[in-house]
Amino acid sequence: MVMQALALAKRPHIIVGTPGRLVDHLENTKGFNLRAVKYLVMDEADRILNMDFEVELDKILKVVPKERTTFLYSATMTKKVAKLERASLQNPVRIEVSSKYQTVDKLKQYYLFIPHKYKEAYLVYVLNEMSGQTSIVFCSTCSTSLKIAIMLRQLGFGAVPLHGQMSQNKRLASLNKFKSKTRPILVCTDVASRGLDIPHVDNVLNYDVPTQSKDYVHRVGRTARAGRSGVAVTFVTQYDVELYQRIENLIGKKLPLFETMENDVMLIVERVEEAQKAAKQIIRDRFIDKYIAAIRTSQIMRYAVQLRSDIKMNCLIFSGTKGNGRNEK
Repeated sequence: MVMQALALAKRPHIIVGTPGRLVDHLENTKGFNLRAVKYLVMDEADRILNMDFEVELDKILKVVPKERTTFLYSATMTKKVAKLERASLQNPVRIEVSSKYQTVDKLKQYYLFIPHKYKEAYLVYVLNEMSGQTSIVFCSTCSTSLKIAIMLRQLGFGAVPLHGQMSQNKRLASLNKFKSKTRPILVCTDVASRGLDIPHVDNVLNYDVPTQSKDYVHRVGRTARAGRSGVAVTFVTQYDVELYQRIENLIGKKLPLFETMENDVMLIVERVEEAQKAAKQIIRDRFIDKYIAAIRTSQIMRYAVQLRSDIKMNCLIFSGTKGNGRNEK
């Protein structure tokens, strides 16, 4: 925050930031304002609004000049985006690149229909088949992405997690390890489906089927970029059939089955289950360590507050006054 404030003091021509951080600087950085803004660009507006940044955007729109040029970009036209359009644009010119969701021709897409109880074993099998290549594994929750990443590391894979509950520094560290191919497997949530600069990804594995069909297009769009080829495999269990059918309806095609050797998968089930147990124990231990640290911090804070209270009380006792108004020595 301090380094950013110093950079803003130099009056840069272009500022790129999140709505939340921009509002932080507007409220806390002395001398910073947006009164001279000529161009306002809101990229991925649908994602910003889905993350509940309406209040921050409203604050920004109130302080930028009315006479300005505004660009609003969105992959989907939701009710929230339409509301933002009305609030921020005057007589806008709308440009629609494509209203149909399509995937590129060089992307090979498959599905894998599997029993839910063997889902992790099939993931390990597929990653073994894709050994030596870079892969992004998409999960539906932060906890699942962490658990899968640790499980894969227990099995000897170079995997790193990336999800919304990680600090910015940890996210960047994971991303840099993946981009440098130090860790060829990135296990993440949809936080990585859009907006990240990842130049070359060989495979995308949808470990969890996305609940929003449009997110499928964004996920698989991480591979087969800039004319390269790529592979996308979606893991479909008995509980995901309806979600998967919605995806096929959206993209307008039936996907082929990804070929696997069931006997080979069954051979690794026991080892994968052991790695799962180890991953759960590691996560549990981390939680306990954080909990103990929090308790200790809380105890120290309570002790400090009590000590401060005792010092104040002692000061009052030693500086107490009698009825004659003289200080007691």
